[in-house]
Amino acid sequence: MSVLDRLARVQAARPQGGAFQRVRGIFHTWKAGKNHIRLAGDFTEVRTHFLAPSPKRKDRGLCQATAFQGDDKIPQVINCPNWDIAMERPKKEKSCPICKLNAVARAVLAEKPADPEEKAFFEALRSATRATSTLKWNIIDRDDPNVEVEGPDGKPQKVLGFKIASIGPEAARDILGIFQQVQADIQDPDTGIDIEVTRDDSGARTSYSARAVIAGTSLKVTPFTKEERALALHDLKVRCGRQTDPDDVLAAMHEDLRQLVETDVKDSDDVDAAVQQAVEEVSAAPAPAPAARPAPAPAARPAPAAPTAARVPASVLDRLQKRPATPASATAPVDAPADEDSLPLGEDLKKKVTAADADAPDQQSSEQSVPAQAAADYVCFGTIDETHPECKACQFNQQCAVEKAKKGK
Repeated sequence: MSVLDRLARVQAARPQGGAFQRVRGIFHTWKAGKNHIRLAGDFTEVRTHFLAPSPKRKDRGLCQATAFQGDDKIPQVINCPNWDIAMERPKKEKSCPICKLNAVARAVLAEKPADPEEKAFFEALRSATRATSTLKWNIIDRDDPNVEVEGPDGKPQKVLGFKIASIGPEAARDILGIFQQVQADIQDPDTGIDIEVTRDDSGARTSYSARAVIAGTSLKVTPFTKEERALALHDLKVRCGRQTDPDDVLAAMHEDLRQLVETDVKDSDDVDAAVQQAVEEVSAAPAPAPAARPAPAPAARPAPAAPTAARVPASVLDRLQKRPATPASATAPVDAPADEDSLPLGEDLKKKVTAADADAPDQQSSEQSVPAQAAADYVCFGTIDETHPECKACQFNQQCAVEKAKKGK
């Protein structure tokens, strides 16, 4: 793509207004409680890592606190360098130091360490270094539909504009359920509907859910107004594609983690030495507690039949269905504060199949079909879903079904 083409894409992503030069407030932030939104256009999938400390959880994070201060600070959340945002798939060339930490943690845990402190450290590290899959979507924020622009006189003004929302695994699962239940294009400019996303901070972790907005006993169809139709969608790949230099991330890491990144995970002696050194260096501070398995997320609430005969757009619905069901992990959405991370699901089941981890490819690098992947690389929710393609292909599905029957789930 030429420089001219790239400049044109950036310009097209900005709200129309001619004389306005700067735009603020385009990245949507979920407030506690109910959020009323309207989806617009297609989504872009990104993979991110959360790096910063979280004092609320007494978590030192993956990088030193000073790395997020000053003129040369790095973002608290970064796009995974191993993820190609333009193509929305893993890159062949791997350069992400966080994914390398995850590979080291999985390699160590595959050896089933006997030391409880060592095991707890690497279980927490494996959880903290997982990449989170997030959908970036243009929305109209019904609660606050305006963005801020700066006019020629330098004074800020409020104008109608699309915002970019970060939709995590839980809300994305509910939105897919709405598409399937309604059997209509819920984002269509003429026949689409509004969605209510609820952020719940009352539990041990922040959770999100989504449902269709109802008017009486029917879906509330909300055609775009003339002003909304005139708005230009943000180019999500341009707006959300910022990359942080992996060397800057590596330099910002805690020293013990940086040494682990430099470990060759194929050399068991080096791994053992790095493990011992990491345990010794963190022994002065309490080891991060292993991730606890949260209760399964509630299923999407059924929505009444759509009042129109509009077809679900195959491009969007198929992409939603083909996405692997990614659990909310220790990373957070780009616009989320440090305490909004979620814990991984299915850890108890994964511990039963850790033997498969040793030969499994890195979780971000596999481009094979589902049946060809190792079972331990699947995103397991700890309870079998007979309709899910990964559950069908998993060699442990019978064992999982037995566990499910024992627990009465």
